[in-house]
Amino acid sequence: MAKTVIKSRSTPSLKSPKVAAEGNGLQLNSKRSGGLVTENASRQGMLQTNAFQRKRKIELFIECTDLVQLDTFSRSDPMCVLYVKRLGQWMEYGRTESIPNNLHPKFIETFILEANTTLYPRLRFSVFDLANFTSKDLRKHDFIGSLEIELEAMLECDNGSAIRTLRLPGDVKSRGYIHVYWEDVKESRTNVKLHFGATNLSKKGLLGKCDSFFEINRLLSKPDHFHPIYRSEVVTRTACPKWAPFDISLQKLCNDNVDGQLLLSCWHFSNSGNHSIVGEAKIPSSSLLKRTVREVDIVNPRKQNKGKRNSNSGTLRILQCHVDTQFSLVDYVRGNCVIKLVCAVDFTISNGKPMTKDSLHNIDEEKASNEYVKTLDTIGKVLTSFKQEQKIPAYGFGAQATSAGPLPYIFPLDRDCGQFELENIDTVIDAYWKRLEDVKLGGPTYLAPVIQQIAAYAEREVSQCSQHYTIGLVIVDGIINDLESLTDTLIEVGNLALSIVVVGVGPADFRLMDELFSRSRRPLRSKDGKTLARNNTDFLSLRRHATNPGVNDSVAREVFANISQQIVAFFKSKGIVPNLPTNMNFTQAWDDCNNTPNSTSSRPSSPRMRKISHNVVPKCPTCGSVIDRDGFDKTYV
Repeated sequence: MAKTVIKSRSTPSLKSPKVAAEGNGLQLNSKRSGGLVTENASRQGMLQTNAFQRKRKIELFIECTDLVQLDTFSRSDPMCVLYVKRLGQWMEYGRTESIPNNLHPKFIETFILEANTTLYPRLRFSVFDLANFTSKDLRKHDFIGSLEIELEAMLECDNGSAIRTLRLPGDVKSRGYIHVYWEDVKESRTNVKLHFGATNLSKKGLLGKCDSFFEINRLLSKPDHFHPIYRSEVVTRTACPKWAPFDISLQKLCNDNVDGQLLLSCWHFSNSGNHSIVGEAKIPSSSLLKRTVREVDIVNPRKQNKGKRNSNSGTLRILQCHVDTQFSLVDYVRGNCVIKLVCAVDFTISNGKPMTKDSLHNIDEEKASNEYVKTLDTIGKVLTSFKQEQKIPAYGFGAQATSAGPLPYIFPLDRDCGQFELENIDTVIDAYWKRLEDVKLGGPTYLAPVIQQIAAYAEREVSQCSQHYTIGLVIVDGIINDLESLTDTLIEVGNLALSIVVVGVGPADFRLMDELFSRSRRPLRSKDGKTLARNNTDFLSLRRHATNPGVNDSVAREVFANISQQIVAFFKSKGIVPNLPTNMNFTQAWDDCNNTPNSTSSRPSSPRMRKISHNVVPKCPTCGSVIDRDGFDKTYV
């Protein structure tokens, strides 16, 4: 049977026998000329990703029409599930939302996957009718039909869309049609916060109530098709609704194309699924993002086609549109933000004498069971993983004296030279071992002066041109004796560019430490009524993580994720954005924990690399623009 290539249309006639006879395969050219083979090879080469290039990703939009009705007294509640074939096995990749009582669903949820035919050679779209909305087990839902398609063949369609028939395996009977649209993903870190309302919406009939919701539809470039990317909740019994505000990424909204078109539509809700349109309006994405349009008149397309004078069906109001760019800690570090680590180790008597076996400062032959060393070796290396050329201040506190005489409450960890700043985390660990050889533990445990000592490194003013942040790593055995003064100190230093990470070692009860330093606690409040300005503390129990496999990765990733959020939130509250990238020599935060050697840093460069390295023009890793070295000190807008 000869197959027919179907052109992309906004509303195709799906009951056409041409579509029904199309089958599950794509239309392929049967000619085997050399030019065709060359073209296919070039297409396949474009799909493959180079290790030194940004990987190509596509976003799949799913729409179904004329689905079979499996229930007797109600319509189906469809949901689409995407499977990918890897190593000969079908694996679930993702699911859309379910739409109740709808045989022509347009799904909001999309699938973003890498356009690599080697990684994902074949795709399968399966549509289910949900028997209940609580179970995630697909075996408990009714299967409507599926479509299997080669990724390479799908991407060869020039119009960016494919309309195929859903069938049961081994059955030629149609179970409905599935529309697959795709676009290349343009990654964006910009987030948009929107809030919509409406006034004077037309009612559904003379006595009908106004239960309304609205949709935002995005214009897909190749098929020239509007597809919904957001659907609001239903606001009942009012012609002037205000829907809940929501956040949406710029990539989801317009694929980072501010010149694209958006279709805003408002609908009357019906429990049976027969939603009727109130009105719609098209606006450019730039008008929405630049807030040049505050109100949009919506028109019912049926009334407009009939040429009625009063075709206005109400007004959509844009109550809020806030555009916010999301940065990461890596962006600030690339912009020469200085991250400084300050360490403090507990030498109080509650740890036990170092020469005893049960001491937390125990000195054994392998030196592997010392929890202080484990903390410095894991979390300390995480927080110094950005390879910045700066020393690490290291302190001890709580010891009574050494053989040379008494010690102050806070003293340098280095015993030989008495220096506060050491070269790296390995030097800090060596200084800790040497200090244990000649120290007499004391007490009690006061953390307030320790926090004040660490906060002294963060008192320098932070600005756009001077970005710095201090991280304090305090290792204690869980017993503190200055709760009130510690609370006051934490509140006083809450406005500084400072985060405090407290790691508890030993078997002590850490519930009090959780209340003070855990990020999930309530805001601290002093007796004077002052509260902590922001969340800048974190607490971890080392033995709690030691019960899990891969303790190094577990502790390192948790600390790094929390501290990264605190640093970014602090600079964002100050209105400080990352500067132009200057130094990008950093490793992953948990590489040192996995003892992964950095082969690149120790490998000598080849003669060719030495020859061309002096002529390399610095470029921004995000946008690719050339960086002016004379403009590093300028403010980044």
